[in-house]
Amino acid sequence: MPNPTSTRRRFLQAGAALTIVPALLPTAFGKAPIAGSQVISVHRMKLGSFEVTSMLDGFIDIPPAVLQADPALVKSMLSAGGWPDGPMRLPVNTFLVNTGEKLVLLDAGGAKMLGPTAGRLPQCLAAAGVDPAQIDEVYITHMHGDHLHGTVTPEGGRMFPNAILRIAKDDMDYWTNPEVEAKAPENQKGRFIPAKRAVAAYGNQIKPFRLGDELTPGIKSVEAVGHTPGHSCYMIQSGNARLLAIGDTLHVAPVQFPRPEITVAFDWDQSKARATRLSIFDTVVKEGIPIAAVHLPFPGIGVLRKKGSEFVFDPVPWQLF
Repeated sequence: MPNPTSTRRRFLQAGAALTIVPALLPTAFGKAPIAGSQVISVHRMKLGSFEVTSMLDGFIDIPPAVLQADPALVKSMLSAGGWPDGPMRLPVNTFLVNTGEKLVLLDAGGAKMLGPTAGRLPQCLAAAGVDPAQIDEVYITHMHGDHLHGTVTPEGGRMFPNAILRIAKDDMDYWTNPEVEAKAPENQKGRFIPAKRAVAAYGNQIKPFRLGDELTPGIKSVEAVGHTPGHSCYMIQSGNARLLAIGDTLHVAPVQFPRPEITVAFDWDQSKARATRLSIFDTVVKEGIPIAAVHLPFPGIGVLRKKGSEFVFDPVPWQLF
């Protein structure tokens, strides 16, 4: 029979040893430096037999004053949307469509021409396993820098050496016209630089199109004039599955979804931009067509629905396949 006294002594000794062990162990197993940056953002989804890859080129900060509405109203709407006071941080998304026959890039981001917060498209392509030389065609919604600069390398060469660059003729005619540039206010002349760089880099690899043209089987231009003279959306369709890439039909989600009549200062034609946005929003709600937008939170794809007089955006669920 065990000695109760010796058993109690061994138990107490074991307990004392256990109290020492934690002091010998590190106090934080996961201690590491703060990363201070985001991982490269790439998201894929199926669209019929097509594959659509969203890639986050980066972001730009713009002042709330660009919204053409009462500043107090804008501030309250941004606050209601959870946006902090100060500059509005707009994502810059691009979309790669694999039709099975072609790789087509919709918009190309702003490169480092917009500063250090943009220009991640090359890294996104690498993460997606795509060489820029594999891109067959690049479709530009309009010739503003945050959509077009990314087609050109910092040295002025073609970022996509084998690609055909497709841009609406009406936008080409405006942004490459020296007379239009000469008449522009001095503080807006820089907005013509992206067009000059793209034309110099791609030359006869630029193929203008008429708004409404089908550019390749499954991708068709949709007229969306207002933000620029030749702004184009792109309808992507595979079987019964559709997705409308709306470019800059929308800039600021918490303001322009509930109040689509509010325009931005850099809309070329305020009235047309307003009418175009309302028309496109009504169409996609009525027909149940998802949208992809450059300045929506990544991955920039979702569905619009109507709630009273306002529009509400439901982001697409993350897909694993």
